[in-house]
Amino acid sequence: MKKVTIGTLLASVSTMMAVAIAAPAQAQDQQQQGQTQSTAATGQEAAGSPDIVVTGIRASLSSAQSIKRNSQAMVDALVAEDIGKFPDNNAAEAIARVTGVQVTRYADEANGVLIRGLPNVQTTVQGREIFTADGRSVSIQDFPAQALSRVEVYKATTAENLEGGIAGLIDVGLRRPFDFKGFQIAGALRGAYNTESRKVDPIGSLLVTDRWQTGIGEVGVLVNASFTQTRYLNSIRYQGFQDNVPENQLILPTSVGRDFTFPQDIGLYYRRGNRQRPSVNGSVQWKPADNLMIYVDGLYQGYRDRVANDFFGIPIQSDPNGGNPPTIRNAVLTEDGSTLQSFDVDLGLVNGPSKEFGTTRTNTYQGALGARWETGNAVFTTDLAYTKSTVDGNWGQFQTQVATPLSLSVKLNDEGSVNFTPSGVDFADPNSFYMRGLIENRSRATGDQWQWQGNVSLDTGSSLIPKFLFGLRYGDRNASSVFGDRYASLVSLKDPILKVPTLSQGGMVAPGFWNDDVQQFRSWYAPDAFLFNDRLNDVRGYIREALVREGADAATQDAWAAEKPGLNPLNAFKAREQVYTAYAQINYAFDVGIPVDGVIGTRVIVTRNRLNGTNRLPTEGGGSVLVPIDSSTQYTDILPNISAQLHFTDRLKLRLSRTQALSRPGFNQINPTLTISQGTIGGNISYTGSGGNPNLQPIRSDNYDASLEYYFSRTGLV
Repeated sequence: MKKVTIGTLLASVSTMMAVAIAAPAQAQDQQQQGQTQSTAATGQEAAGSPDIVVTGIRASLSSAQSIKRNSQAMVDALVAEDIGKFPDNNAAEAIARVTGVQVTRYADEANGVLIRGLPNVQTTVQGREIFTADGRSVSIQDFPAQALSRVEVYKATTAENLEGGIAGLIDVGLRRPFDFKGFQIAGALRGAYNTESRKVDPIGSLLVTDRWQTGIGEVGVLVNASFTQTRYLNSIRYQGFQDNVPENQLILPTSVGRDFTFPQDIGLYYRRGNRQRPSVNGSVQWKPADNLMIYVDGLYQGYRDRVANDFFGIPIQSDPNGGNPPTIRNAVLTEDGSTLQSFDVDLGLVNGPSKEFGTTRTNTYQGALGARWETGNAVFTTDLAYTKSTVDGNWGQFQTQVATPLSLSVKLNDEGSVNFTPSGVDFADPNSFYMRGLIENRSRATGDQWQWQGNVSLDTGSSLIPKFLFGLRYGDRNASSVFGDRYASLVSLKDPILKVPTLSQGGMVAPGFWNDDVQQFRSWYAPDAFLFNDRLNDVRGYIREALVREGADAATQDAWAAEKPGLNPLNAFKAREQVYTAYAQINYAFDVGIPVDGVIGTRVIVTRNRLNGTNRLPTEGGGSVLVPIDSSTQYTDILPNISAQLHFTDRLKLRLSRTQALSRPGFNQINPTLTISQGTIGGNISYTGSGGNPNLQPIRSDNYDASLEYYFSRTGLV
């Protein structure tokens, strides 16, 4: 009889959220009982109709809870039984639902994960290591929610789990064709409205999968694609307070004294841009025999970000030109006399607003070939994977100076922050600004890795030690990074900004702080960042001509002769890391009046690093020379783990765990590049140096965990 599956609107939950959803689950029980009675009464009429299987939120609750309940590790899970039913945009937002997991947010998305407040988290996909370029981990927000079948958060790991996170491990599971009974196509398209940027952006996904019986066995194929876009805006009004008035700053009237707090600087910053994430994953599974399954997995993740940030920062307690700080007038203190409540200040010809522009482009690929073979009481698994990732970044800042003296009226508001009103400058008129300078930088980071892992798991038949696991892993990782920048200072020319290409096509900055009228001044004339970035070659032509007029030194003019900023060998490194791992683990079980079971294991890891960079060393006469450097390090770690589960009843258990973990330093932290510069202090020659530490060791930790768990239903626990 043919079956029709009807998916629910929501099927993703944290096992630790089950308490909050227990009542709806019980209501679903009652509803289904009523439906069963009705169906029985009309059974003969429905005999010729297809069966209808309704999957609900309880299926996901039950699956997630089963993962937690049956695991020997301390793990919480999110499971989506139906395609695309995680109610979030990405994996980072989804796992924020797990107890003990916190996420940081920036640029209108969850962009970082903490487990019990700690940031050193390892991320894997299908159990494999994955990373972005020269980083140690992948941005978990790059995983679209539509592609996820499960997310498991390990707060205490066991020997077979990949090392690298003292806080824990997050394993992302993607769908495979044998997860489905046959052909299925599923898609979703929705819009997300951002209340700050006031934009509606698309979020879409499409999955197609099928499986067939063939002459060589059963074969399944799955392809899933998704795309998300976010046009974001973060509006920031800031002030940096200082407790004491600078010695050479005049405060009027003098009767207010000098022992109070007032802003060191104030300003507005709009972090805005257009972020896109294309993603494709696929899988082919082949089952030539009942006890053998072979698979090929593929994953692509992309990230595109175009920024158009606006910044206007105003110093109050200093002069950007090196003179005395500006005079504070009409100073009024708060009732307790601790802070300036309001004041006026004449700043003169200070730095005007700046516009930040640029792009970031990330591409990460991973392919894997693996197999699972069951024979007798043994299960053999093997997985070979290759990962490649690149990040290309270009960033710049267009800087202005006001053409007429600027004054401010500043007032402390009821929320404890500062509002300011400018005068003396028409911020809507582009002729109110001079060209001050242009910053440009670019970077490129790459990384690739071969990794292999093989396991054998044996059912021993013993009641005391029912299972034994042994495994090997090898990882061969390369990483590199290079950076270059340049700056053109043109303030002495006092060129009107309209001389710069594209500036005549600019306009007023779209103001932030929607639905908030506390800060009245929120907008000014600025270039269109996207147009400015697209026509950078024209802007660079103006910069080269202006540097000649300004009489810039040869080094500065040479830096701007090329189309893009030159890559600096002093800001570059290459690294190779080889990791050899062996691990073993036993399961044990016995009864001492109450059933007790758990695991005892250890993971032995040998890490070898080779790093290449460049040193700059001083020479006689005040010059310097670039010297290549090659550094090698090796260290060995033994990470034991032991855990126990005490089953007081079928529903009440106590978990105890003791593990050791490590987090390796980032490749940029062990960069061997060393720069030594010669200078003078008090007429004496001095030297200053900066660089990474190739001998830097991992962070190592001893972790103790305990968890008392009561499972009051198939879908609920506390």
